Amino acid sequence: MAKVKRNIALFDNNIAEVVMKHTLNIDKTGLERGTRGNFDFPVLAVQHGVEIMQYEGEQFACHFHPEAELTLIASGKMYYRANDMEYLLCEGDAVFVNANVMHAGRSCDGASCVYHPINFWPLFLSGHEDSRIDRKYVAPLLGEALPSVVMRADCPEDAPLLEVVNEVCALARVHPDGWELLLKAALCRLWYYFYLRRPADAEERPIGAEAVKRAISFMETHYAEKLSLDDLAREAHLSRSEFCRTFRRYTGRTAFDYLQHQRVLRSLVLLREPRCPVLEVALSVGFSGASYYAEIFRRYMGTSPLEWRKKFL
Repeated sequence: MAKVKRNIALFDNNIAEVVMKHTLNIDKTGLERGTRGNFDFPVLAVQHGVEIMQYEGEQFACHFHPEAELTLIASGKMYYRANDMEYLLCEGDAVFVNANVMHAGRSCDGASCVYHPINFWPLFLSGHEDSRIDRKYVAPLLGEALPSVVMRADCPEDAPLLEVVNEVCALARVHPDGWELLLKAALCRLWYYFYLRRPADAEERPIGAEAVKRAISFMETHYAEKLSLDDLAREAHLSRSEFCRTFRRYTGRTAFDYLQHQRVLRSLVLLREPRCPVLEVALSVGFSGASYYAEIFRRYMGTSPLEWRKKFL
């Protein structure tokens, strides 16, 4: 059991990457961890694209991070959720998700989809906090003020934005001389388009998103414990009924479904230990027994825990 406890402690800080497929690197608060640029150059672009089918369950979990994110669909299509909005993105479409906005993605009918994610710190555009550009153009649009912007390949009005998004992706892949300057200029142009399209109530911050973040943070920290809807609603500072409605609105699933899915994902690292009994794995991540754990595991993974372990080993 000591070895299991050690693995759980490690896993609490870092959701495991598995060999055949992978999960997001999410910490206890629902914040995605990992390097997405640095102070030297606060931009990260995946040069060769990401395949949605490579994620466990053909989806990446609801999460958030302090960087803004651009996603360009290179091929196929996928369902993409940002806060309480879900979009079907097709080849050539793109979506912008603001800093600290919850987002998730899943395959469309189990089909392939390759996309290019680009993460950048908004402060990269303004230079430093409280500069004129930051005060006037960047800070007012951050976070829930402008949660997401969808750009459609078949929409003429979105053509200028998509041209810039494609330019950003090309610069990130090819790295011509001076590409860093060109990339920053392109991101500034894109932000300018977002500024022009800003909603009239951009200053308002909906409380629903923050409530759901608190609940997700609580679940990520206490997933191994017996949790009730009352516990989660209390943590979100909402009534039980309002919490259920709000959580589904922002994540597209019930809170209990989200919790069970996270428990299954967290169990994967323990299943990699061949001498760790399935019952021990189940109890370590919050399930009441091995049979119930196996039932829920099959629901999300399409196979049994032992079959999954055999494939991995």
